[in-house]
Amino acid sequence: MTAPRLVAPEQDGLRLDAFLQGIDCNELGALSQTKSRKLCALGAAAIDGVRAEGTTRLKAGQLVTFAAEHAALMLDLGLPVAFADDAVVVLQKPPGLAVHTGPLVKECVADSLARELPGSGLAQRLDREASGLLLVGRTSADLKALGAAMERGDIERHYLAITAGNLADDARTIDLPLRVTDEPDGSKPKTVVDPQGQRSVSHVTVVERRPIGTLVRVRLETGRTHQIRAHLAAIGHPLLGDPRYGDRNANDKALATYGTRRTLLHGERLVFRHPRTDELVDVTAVHEPDFARMFPSLGRKKRD
Repeated sequence: MTAPRLVAPEQDGLRLDAFLQGIDCNELGALSQTKSRKLCALGAAAIDGVRAEGTTRLKAGQLVTFAAEHAALMLDLGLPVAFADDAVVVLQKPPGLAVHTGPLVKECVADSLARELPGSGLAQRLDREASGLLLVGRTSADLKALGAAMERGDIERHYLAITAGNLADDARTIDLPLRVTDEPDGSKPKTVVDPQGQRSVSHVTVVERRPIGTLVRVRLETGRTHQIRAHLAAIGHPLLGDPRYGDRNANDKALATYGTRRTLLHGERLVFRHPRTDELVDVTAVHEPDFARMFPSLGRKKRD
């Protein structure tokens, strides 16, 4: 990915979309005003590691992250792209966008892939309200290889989450078997702790604690449906904003104080072996604004 661009003193006060205008984007050439605005609307640019809108005014010394080499693909898909080559694409899904089609789903990631990258497929899932990285194989062979690696547990998946309450332990492994129910009611837990369920392991590390909740990083050892949501709820610290597994009072407070309107789960990092070269690929997402509002330290990037 292109290295972050430093905002120069003479660019202080410039809008983000204007800052991107003129950047060389390979086959697109110099980025036009119209395309720079479209890319910002897609969430393709970040300031100091936090996704930002095109109208945001920049300050000298800030760092702008923008994958210019993937601009054409982002415009085609209508989605931010964190990594791409002939075999693999890693998308950064915005919150609120469904991954697959279903009842009441007008648009989804799978539809964009089918339209623009026929033959490609998703190697993982993300809940509709979650944000973050999604791994895509561009051909059936690439997808099969990535899917097999996912089943073996060879792909590292790291998530950021904000939980209700104050987690006492700085690090904790949650090893509780989970069973996915057929419960159709969207307001009730779908995945429950059950001794007869499948082995499910989540490794949780505290990043920061604040009165509103705890910012944690979760590494999945297994990948069950709603695993992070069910596991954190089971230890008494559900995700903030989660209507199924969460605490209503805590959710109401987060909404009133920070405008939190979704389940605060973010796919932050993927580490995997390339399906063709076997080289290690390590992709990190930018942060979402709602996370940074609650934990401003996420937007304080070290500047060289």
